[in-house]
Amino acid sequence: MKFVPLSRVILLELKRNGYNILTSKNTVDDENPTWYPLTVPDVDDYLLQLDCSGSIVPEEVQVLLVIEDALDNIHEGQLQGEVFIEIDNLGELEDKIQFYGKKYQFISDPEYYVFSFDPKRVLIRNYALRTGNHLLYLAYIGVNYPTHVIDEIRDLEDLTRSLICLDQEQAREWFRKHDVTMVQSDISIFEKDAILTIFLLGTEQQIKIPLEDKDELIYNLMHIEDLLQLRDLFWIDPRIN
Repeated sequence: MKFVPLSRVILLELKRNGYNILTSKNTVDDENPTWYPLTVPDVDDYLLQLDCSGSIVPEEVQVLLVIEDALDNIHEGQLQGEVFIEIDNLGELEDKIQFYGKKYQFISDPEYYVFSFDPKRVLIRNYALRTGNHLLYLAYIGVNYPTHVIDEIRDLEDLTRSLICLDQEQAREWFRKHDVTMVQSDISIFEKDAILTIFLLGTEQQIKIPLEDKDELIYNLMHIEDLLQLRDLFWIDPRIN
C-alpha cells in the first residue's frame, strides 16, 4: 500500500482491478491532490447524487475523477497528484517465483539453467522494467551471471526509456500501424504483466514454438488478434530490429 504519481498506467491498472472513480479530500483549487480509488455500481447515478447533495460553499467542493473519462480525454502531462494503491508488486513477484518454480524447479536446481533460459531471471527482469526497481535485477545478475552485468545495464536502461503501456484500442492501432501480426512474451503470455516483443516472421521462416503449446510459462508466441481478446492492458517493447 502506497502513494504513487497519477499516470495513465496507474489508471489502466486501477480500471483493470475494478475501480471506476478517484475521489480526493482536496478541493478544486489544489494543484497536487491526493486521490483514493473507489468502485461504484453506476457512475452516472453516483455523480447525480453528488450533484443533488450540493455544497453551501462552492470552494469546498471536493474533486473527483472518473477513470474512464480521464483515460479518454486527459493527456499524461495533465494528470496531477498522487493516488493511493494497494497493489503489492513485490508480493506478486514472490508469488510468481514460487508458481514458476514448481514447474521449472529453478529454486532447487538453479545450476540447470543458463542465462538465456532462466525463468527466475526473466521474472525479475519483468518486475524491474515495470516498477523501475533495477537494483533488484542487477543484484540477481551480479550474483548469478556476472559476465552479463554490463550488457544488461545497457539493455535495461534502453528498454526503460522506450517501454510503452497501452490500453486495448491503443495497442490494436499500434500493432496495425507497425504491421505486427505476432508477438513473443517474456513471462507467460496469459499474464497481464507480460512484456511483449515484436516477432517478425519472414516468408521463409517456420514457427519453432507451437502456438497451441501451453506448457511453457516463458517466451510464448501468439497472434495479435488472439492476444487482444485476453486483456485490456499491454506492456510493449517497441524496439523492432
